[in-house]
Amino acid sequence: MTIAEIHGKISEEGTNLSERMEDLLTADIFGCFRYLPPQEALIPFLNTARSFHGHALALPAEIVGVHYSFWPWVKLHGCTPCEPDVVVGIETEGRHLHLVFVEAKYRSGLSSEENEGESPNDQLARELDNLDKISPVNLHWSPELSITSRTLLFVTQDMGMPRTLIDRSLAEYQRKRYRQGDVYWTSWRFLQPILEKGLRQENSPQSIAVKEDMLKLLLRKGLTMFRGVDPITACFDLPQFYIVPLRIYMWPTISEHIEVSYKYEVKTNG
Repeated sequence: MTIAEIHGKISEEGTNLSERMEDLLTADIFGCFRYLPPQEALIPFLNTARSFHGHALALPAEIVGVHYSFWPWVKLHGCTPCEPDVVVGIETEGRHLHLVFVEAKYRSGLSSEENEGESPNDQLARELDNLDKISPVNLHWSPELSITSRTLLFVTQDMGMPRTLIDRSLAEYQRKRYRQGDVYWTSWRFLQPILEKGLRQENSPQSIAVKEDMLKLLLRKGLTMFRGVDPITACFDLPQFYIVPLRIYMWPTISEHIEVSYKYEVKTNG
């Protein structure tokens, strides 16, 4: 975790624009995931992902361990090389591995688009292409690991899935590989309620410190969801008659329905 970033020591203006780079954000968040039990942060965050074709991300229930590789240079035969931000390997009994390529964005777009080459060149398309052929050995992991499932996860700061962008990537992949691919998507913003819920239940001082730092980073960068508005009584001293109880919104679902009762009086001339 880059503590200096939380405290604003990395400038957003001038020549030092590191805070705007997704590499630093990715390193901070996924670096912290490594220091927490996977079921407390990593897995809940991955569970927020949905694919372009509408599928939920299927993750194993019993996890033996998690492997991480940051910015590996992947160069496989017949594929245009790629460099995913993180490769996560979720290991289960029997040395089985659920492999997740993570391509994370913050304020920038995809780094490459389709070209006239034989292999996919769009950033997501070529990562999908390499993901299909990669082995644990290519990542310098144990050759005894066996990949049982493969997922490309696209993480952005958007409120909703950037479907046009993903559709363009999948279209090139299908044109050049003659098969349909799929890309999963989630938002950095979905992590906030996971961390807040975890902090309410956490007893370990070490885990509390990590989750608090992660949450502070998200708040500093504005990677949060709409949390409602301040009650009007914060500005005006109104009688109880006008006060509507404050409700808490959670993303992606609303935690409770809003029920507002209206009180009125009918006056007659008689």
